[in-house]
This record gives sequence, structure tokens and C-alpha cells, in this order.
Amino acid sequence: MTSSILKKRIVQLVIHIAAWLCFLMIPFVFYPRPRDFSFFTERYFSAFFILNNILLIAFYYLNTFLFIPQWLDKKKFLIYVLVILSLLIFYGCFPRIYHSLFGSLQPLPPRPPGRPRNFQQPLLSPGNIAVFLLILVFSTGIKVINEWLRSEQRTKEIANEKLHAELSFLKAQINPHFLFNTLNNIYALASSQSDQTAPAVMKLSSIMRYVLTEARNDVVPLEKEIQFTTHYIELQKMRLTDKSSIDFTVKGDPLGRQIAPLLLLPFVENAFKYGVSTRERSPISILLEIDKDSMYFSVTNHKHINTTLKMADNTGIGIHNTKRRLDLLYEDKYKLTIDDGPVEFSVHLNIQV
Repeated sequence: MTSSILKKRIVQLVIHIAAWLCFLMIPFVFYPRPRDFSFFTERYFSAFFILNNILLIAFYYLNTFLFIPQWLDKKKFLIYVLVILSLLIFYGCFPRIYHSLFGSLQPLPPRPPGRPRNFQQPLLSPGNIAVFLLILVFSTGIKVINEWLRSEQRTKEIANEKLHAELSFLKAQINPHFLFNTLNNIYALASSQSDQTAPAVMKLSSIMRYVLTEARNDVVPLEKEIQFTTHYIELQKMRLTDKSSIDFTVKGDPLGRQIAPLLLLPFVENAFKYGVSTRERSPISILLEIDKDSMYFSVTNHKHINTTLKMADNTGIGIHNTKRRLDLLYEDKYKLTIDDGPVEFSVHLNIQV
């Protein structure tokens, strides 16, 4: 936890404590007491107000951190309403419950002038109900406002991250080195009048079109992301020797699914950048499994002596940026696991799509 976050938490804690202390002092400052109250009667009513207000404070935090996230946010309105109504009745009856438990131990306060002898206190305390509803509105309002502010902040961060991602992918991910090698390979195909020249040009054109057009959207169809990744892999294969073997497997139906554009590319590019050797066996395994409501993506490559040091220096940047995008775009809907072993480097990504 950074010092700024710690200071913010401390300030929030101090504000909460000060606010509740003021809340607890209200009955003692404004509640009128008869002058002939005995010490025991005074202590009896003081204990009632303290306990009553502590229960209301407990409700505030239960509503803020448990009831709203667990039921209201998840649209379980009936459960939320039933719980709130039950607590409302309990707090409304609390003065009677307290008096039935402890009232017999204390001397009765004098009857106020003008009140008939057979006067009965209402079953539900209007004062308690009013304060309960005030706490309910206040806690729910604060929670809603905080969620709205958080949503607005995330929207701004996503917009900034999207712009940064577009520039990064244009300048780095589809980097000049890749384009240079691909164009050289296409030139070699053209010089030998290979039948693969036209398909290679079309794949490169498809990649550039995808980056310049589709990457501007918040999400893209998953089948387009798969097609883009396939073209990228096939163009990378053009520069590989027989020491390298690439296995790209797609399981499941991508139709109707959407994903953030260029989300998978950094992991694939990382495998080609650091997992390929002209002297050692270099298998790269890429797997994409699509289930009913989730997607699993993994990339595994061998580590070579000549690339291990460079990998340690550079891999973290690209993966860190991708993880930042995942945090902003998918928040709690993904799990990223990185296994950096002595022989293999693998990335495993689960996303709810």
C-alpha cells in the first residue's frame, strides 16, 4: 500500500469516527431530561441511547458493505427489501425490547404533565423509525454516489488507456522490426515467383487494416481477433527455421463473443521474440479454448540461453501493460497466471466473455 493510499484511508477513518461521535452525542445535547431524574434512571436512558445508536451505526456499515453489494447490486431486490423491513421493525420495537429487558431494574421516570395514566407507548417508535430511514437513505446514497464516481473514473481511465494502447500497438506491438522482416520475406517470395507472395501480402494488409480500424473500438468480435492472431503467426513462420514448430489450436465456437482488441497479441509476440532459436529446438504452443461464458488462452515457449537475459529485462513491460488493460477492462472477470520456469515460459489467461 502506497503512502498516499494509506493517508487517504487514515483521513477517511478519522472522518468516520468524528461523524459517529457527533451522532452519539446528539441525544445527550438535545434530549430534554426532567431535573428530578435519579442517577440510575439517567444511566438507564444513557445506556439505551448509546446501545440504540451503536445498532444504527452497525446497520450503516452492514448496508454499505454487505447488503448493497450482495443483494442490491446483484438485483436481488426481494431479499434486500425483506431484510431492510425486518431490521426496520426490529429497530422500531427496540425501545420496548430494551425496556422489557432492563426497565424493571430501574425506577420509573415521572409521568410528564398532561399525559393520561393509561397512556401506552406505540409498538413502533416513530423516532427510531425516522432515524433508521435517515441512516438507510444516507448509507445507500453515499454508496451509490461512490459507485458512480468510481464508474466515471474508470471510464476516463479506460478512455486514456485505450488511446495509449492504440499508440503503443501502432508504434511497438506491430513494430518496424516485424514489418521489415515480413517485407523482406515477401520480397524473397516475389523474387522466386512463389505462389505464396499474394497470400502473404493479403495477410500483412489484413493485419494493418485490423490495427488501424478495429483497434479503435472498445470490443471486437472474437473471430476477428483469432483471424488477426492467425495471420500474425503465419507471417512470423516465414522467418523461422526447421528448429521451430508452432502449434496454434482453437477449441470452441467464437461466434457471438467479443473481446478487447489486440489483447492476445503481446503474449504471442513475446513467444516469438524470446522463444525462437536457430540452433535449438523451439516449440511454441498457443491454445485458445472457448466455453459457454469464459475463454482460456495460453502461450508456452522454451527458454534459450541467448534470450533468457533479454527476456528478464524486457518481458515485464509488455505483460505489465497488458495486465493494466485487463484491470481496467475486465476488473474482477479475469485471472492471469505467469509461470517462469527454468526451461519454459508460459502465460495462462482466463476471461469471462
